[in-house]
Amino acid sequence: MEYQYYEFRAIDKPLTKDDQNYVKSLSSRVQPTAYRAIFTYSHGDFHGKPLSVLERCFDAMLYMASWASYQLAFRFPTSAIDPAALQPYCLDHIIEVSTTKQYVILNINIYEEEKGIWIDEDANWLDDLLPLRQAILQGDYRILYLAWLKAAAGSEWLENDSQEPPVPPNLKNLNAPVQSFVTWLELDPNLVAVAADNSPDQQDSKEPFKDWINALSEAEKTKLLLEIVEGESAIAGQIQARLRQKFAKLPGVIPGAETNRRSFSQLEAQAKIRCQQQKAQEEAAATAKRQKHLTPLKSRQGQIWQTVHDLLDQKKSNLYDQAVQHLVELRDLAQLEGTSALFRSQIYQLERQYSSRSSLLKRMQVARLLK
Repeated sequence: MEYQYYEFRAIDKPLTKDDQNYVKSLSSRVQPTAYRAIFTYSHGDFHGKPLSVLERCFDAMLYMASWASYQLAFRFPTSAIDPAALQPYCLDHIIEVSTTKQYVILNINIYEEEKGIWIDEDANWLDDLLPLRQAILQGDYRILYLAWLKAAAGSEWLENDSQEPPVPPNLKNLNAPVQSFVTWLELDPNLVAVAADNSPDQQDSKEPFKDWINALSEAEKTKLLLEIVEGESAIAGQIQARLRQKFAKLPGVIPGAETNRRSFSQLEAQAKIRCQQQKAQEEAAATAKRQKHLTPLKSRQGQIWQTVHDLLDQKKSNLYDQAVQHLVELRDLAQLEGTSALFRSQIYQLERQYSSRSSLLKRMQVARLLK
């Protein structure tokens, strides 16, 4: 069944009564609060343009549809962010940045063809993803790179040999909001790990806000103070972002990263290798664990065969599973000792002896004990 979920959130300031009335006019079922509005549709569609609603009233929007459509959009004040810093990560129709007189809108829109998803309204995805807006204001562009990675993995708009954008720091160490973004988009962890190979670790440093404030002109200080008093800013968050934009060198682009840029096909190939290596390690660990279990049974093989016959002689179908489990252990032990031929002959004799017991033979076939 088709299903769509829209959630809008106000962060910097609450909705006015006029804003809430406008939101109510979009649907008879929506019950907006001063900070939140949710729209759901099993039939029909959103009455209006979601990004226009975001620009007018809210700071964040999340959209999910059962046909595997994911959308996350943020609204930023133009004075708090440099749109040019986001441009290297943009992709037509997928990751887009638009600018109005008052706001910069970042829109991440991922669609996976021929895939369906289950939408759990109680998952509260937007609660987990909201901190990413402040992270972007602070120059943390990891979700922009990860969105590009997801788009490259399944988009018809992007060629397989497209070069990656600048790799941001700290992809090896994902905090909870960024990890939630990875989970929400169902990103391949091997692809993320390979992409992170070129991402350096970077410690958070204390920013010299006092020095930056002292460097502002009197007119700039007065304007900032008026915005705080008049409620036109997000207090500390926006002021910090403005000071970073004016004075700080944001860590979004790594020096020298241009010379190490990889194509998506290279990232995908490395991810496949990593997946194979991980699978081989898991198989080796499972084999070692199995051998550790089987080794003490070597001296008890005759006793185990006798237990199998005792179980089968009772002619109770509920005991067949125990007998087959013993036979599987004997088979694996024979493979370990190189005596599989002898084991197969014993199984052949067992098959002939109990040929009339279809329930037993079926269990043995499922366990791949019979050819």
